[in-house]
This record gives sequence, C-alpha cells and structure tokens, in this order.
Amino acid sequence: MTKHKNEIPVSELSAEALDALITRVQEAIDNDLSLSTEDLKLLLNAVLTLATMQERLSNKDITTHKLCKLLGIVQSSEKLTHLLAEGSTAKPDTKIKRTRKPKDKKAPEPTKVHHALEGFYKGQSCPACLSGKLYKYEPAQLLRVSGHSPFCSELHLSERLRCNACGQFFTASLPDDVLADGEVGQKYAYSARSLMALQKYFAGAPFYRQESLQDILGLSITASTIFDQCEYLSNDLYPIFKQLLVIAADAHHFYLDDTTHRIIEQETIQKKKRNSNKLQTRTGLYASGIIASIEQQNEQQNIVLFQTNIGHAGEFIDEILKKRKPDKSPPILMSDALPSNNPTGMPALHAACNSHSRRQFVDVIHQFPDEVEWVLQCYKQIWQFEDETIGQAMSPAKRLKYHQENSLPVMNEIRAWGIKHFTDNTVEENSSLGKAIAYFNRHFERLILFCKIEGAKIDNNLMEQALKLIVRNRKNAYFYKPTVILESY
Repeated sequence: MTKHKNEIPVSELSAEALDALITRVQEAIDNDLSLSTEDLKLLLNAVLTLATMQERLSNKDITTHKLCKLLGIVQSSEKLTHLLAEGSTAKPDTKIKRTRKPKDKKAPEPTKVHHALEGFYKGQSCPACLSGKLYKYEPAQLLRVSGHSPFCSELHLSERLRCNACGQFFTASLPDDVLADGEVGQKYAYSARSLMALQKYFAGAPFYRQESLQDILGLSITASTIFDQCEYLSNDLYPIFKQLLVIAADAHHFYLDDTTHRIIEQETIQKKKRNSNKLQTRTGLYASGIIASIEQQNEQQNIVLFQTNIGHAGEFIDEILKKRKPDKSPPILMSDALPSNNPTGMPALHAACNSHSRRQFVDVIHQFPDEVEWVLQCYKQIWQFEDETIGQAMSPAKRLKYHQENSLPVMNEIRAWGIKHFTDNTVEENSSLGKAIAYFNRHFERLILFCKIEGAKIDNNLMEQALKLIVRNRKNAYFYKPTVILESY
C-alpha cells in the first residue's frame, strides 16, 4: 500500500458511532442518496484501517491466516485438503498408498456371571408339550456395560480370637491381593493413588473436579486428600524417575520440545548462562519434554520424560546428556529450529522438524495460494514416502537409502524453487512467503538429516503429541502449586 502525504489519519470508531454510520450508509443505498463529507471521511478511515492492518499482517511475523486461526474464524487443521481453496483443480497424489499399520488393542474380556434356571433341570419332561425332554442348550447372552465410581471401598473384617487367660489375640490374615495393594493400615490403595494421578495428569481432571465427581457418585474424597495421595505416589516414583534419566542418557535418538507453563509462588531466580559462568535473571517457566529411544531386547523402547521449571528443553537435554557414557556415539536429536533447543554440553546430530518448516508455508497460503499449494504437494509426497518405510518395516539402512532416492530430490527441488524466486525477484525476501522460503533454506541441512543419517526422524510430531498431556492439564488446572514438578511416563 502506497502512503501519501495528504493521507487521512486512521482513527478508532466507537460501537455507537459505527452503528450509526452503518445505518446512514444503508439508508443512502436504499434511497439512492449521497453521503455527507463527514460520513465519507469515516468510511475512508475504516478502509485505511483495514488496509493498514492487512499490510502489517502480511509483512510481520503474524499473517492473516494465523490471526484467523487464533480467533477461531477458520479451523486450525493443516491438512492439505482443508487448506486448498474451494474449486482447486489440484488432485491429490495417489501414486503411493499409505500402509501405516493400525495399533493392536485387545478389549478386556467381560466378567461372566452365570444365572441358574430355577425350577427346571436336564432330563425333565417339557412343561409345554408334555412329551419331550429338556436338554442343555446354548445360554442366552446379554452384554451389559455399567457405570460406577472409579473408586470402591471395602471394609475388611478379620476374625479374631483372644485367650481368656493371657489375653493373646489371634487374627485372620488378609488375602494376598489385599496386601499387595497397600500396606497394613493404609486407607487408599496403590491402585487408588495411581488412578487419582492418572485422572489429574493424563485425563487433565483437576483435584477439585475429582472431588465434585466423587460427591455426585456417593463416595466423597476431598481435593486435599487426592493431592496428598498423589504426593505419596510421587515420592515413591521419584527414584524410578531418577533411574529413567540415567537409562535415557544412553539413547541413540531424542525428541525434545517445550511449552509454557505456570507455577505459583515461583520467584525470579539467578541462573548461569549456557556455556558461561555469568549469572542472568530468569523468569520464563516451561514444561520441557523429551522422548528417548533406546534398544531393549532387540526392540525400540521410548522413555518419555517431562520437567517443569525455569528452563528450556535444551537445558533439560543438557542435564540428561551429562549422564551419557563417554564411549557412546553422538546422539541424534529432533526438535524445531529454536536456538533454545540446541544442546551445549556435547556434540550431537541435530535434525530440524519438517512439520515446522511446512507450517511456515501453511500460514501464508491465503496470500500466495498457487506457490504454497505446490510446496505442500511436495511435502505430501515426502510424508507418503515415510509412511511407505513404516508400512514395509524397513531397516534403518534401507529406510535411509529409500529417502535418499525419493525424498531428497523433492527437498532439493523445493530449495531450488525458492532460490530461483529470490534470484528472479519474483518473491520479496521480506514478504511473508519470502520469510517462509528463507526459513527452509536457512535450516535446509538440518531438515534433510533424515536423508543423510540412519535413524534420523522426519518431524517432531511424536513429542508435540506427548506435550498435549501437559497442555491439557495446564488449560484445565491453570497452574501448579509446588515449586518444581518432575514427571515421567
């Protein structure tokens, strides 16, 4: 938008003034009347305001499409079929068939309850025809799913005898299944504590919400009691968490990311700068997540760790890698391209997330639909190639070769396309599309690491999915009470 010296300044309108202007404009349209000079100035101010906002959105970090997503005007899906404009002639590439295997989930067997037929028995004369004999037949079935409180209470009464001479008591022993679920005298069993923690940190049900639900279901458990039981569980699991940190340190691959969080009563701290002895004031609270992939009995196992404190994911991975055995080869890391995610303690092969790179283009699709659609179609092929490697259960070496033959040419094509736009001056480098292209080019070597290193991943989606547990709890509970939270699962 070109600005002129005599440009009318952009001003704000109150709701009443805007409603009155809309009424006058509608009357002018209905009666074929002309508007006054003041109304024309107000309309020009409104147009200038809209144009200024559109220009700023197009040239700054936030785009119109991203603003609409934040406001809930458009859906936040990044699927190509949702992003393409209506009436697009582009057809999805069906060259490669998705062969991702579904997860095997076995439903628990229902408890079988047998109901005896009263008044009848095998071999009895038929009371209906009086000529036949009754015999065993397939039972009638009714599968009933019932609801009840997640907690049930049992009062165990152990028979006791007492000697009338010495006063010695003799008490019946509790069953093994009762003793296995808690110590003698422990009111809330281990299974109850585990369920309380799962409802809080996995289902995202705050303590007070669990209390309200239990009141409705007739078994009252206060929020403070649930908190206490979760703290007992945390104390018991903390040594396991510390050991998981040691085991995770020797993993061959790490996903890492973080998200903002809040801990009340957390004060500003002085913390050393990374790779420096200088202190700096830190206030930013983050929940950092790490998924460490290890080989266990010829199978890959994932250890998922969370830590909430003043610190980023890069600092969390530094803490873990300090425990790494010196004879281990440099690990492979996967994260977004933020510098705060980079490790500083030891060298690592650090890949960048292609989902983040693709998102840079998704956010500007409405300003540059044709150019962005082509990029998204290219990226679609790359993830289809990845699905093919998963469907065929390729070894790391075979997967690497497959991506080098199929995905790497597509990535090089995207890069050449962006460089050509800059060379031909068909895309302004400071525009929103130019910034998306520059992001891709700047991190290109890290984005194609899955085509260069065995075992390198294509995106960080697995870690972002795991962080949804933290986000869900944060949105429902708003904050943590303790000063430091360590979690794992």
